[in-house]
Amino acid sequence: MHDLMAHFITPAAERIWESAGSVITEEGEISLEPKDDEGWSEVIFGAQVIIESSYSLKRSDRSLGREDWVTFSSLLEPIGRQALQAAEAKNSEALFQIGADLYQACVACHNVYMKK
Repeated sequence: MHDLMAHFITPAAERIWESAGSVITEEGEISLEPKDDEGWSEVIFGAQVIIESSYSLKRSDRSLGREDWVTFSSLLEPIGRQALQAAEAKNSEALFQIGADLYQACVACHNVYMKK
């Protein structure tokens, strides 16, 4: 599970999180919105991975009959679809809120299943 999260799901989520909002530096505010089609394609890819992750995480060999695991995993599909729509529309503002929803879904599951 660690490898799936570390090499598949986390990088996909980061593509979404790193494509919305801004950072403030000494030089001023810098938008994180992708600057070109290639950048938006990376966000689209990340959203598609999040969608597919929902199905992968719900496999019986991963869920092990745990209904709460299936519930947490199911949260990813609609969030991924929203991220996909926002990325296809090049809507960084929508991605900002969707990224917050994705973060909350991840934290909810990690609070139950992640070893501390």
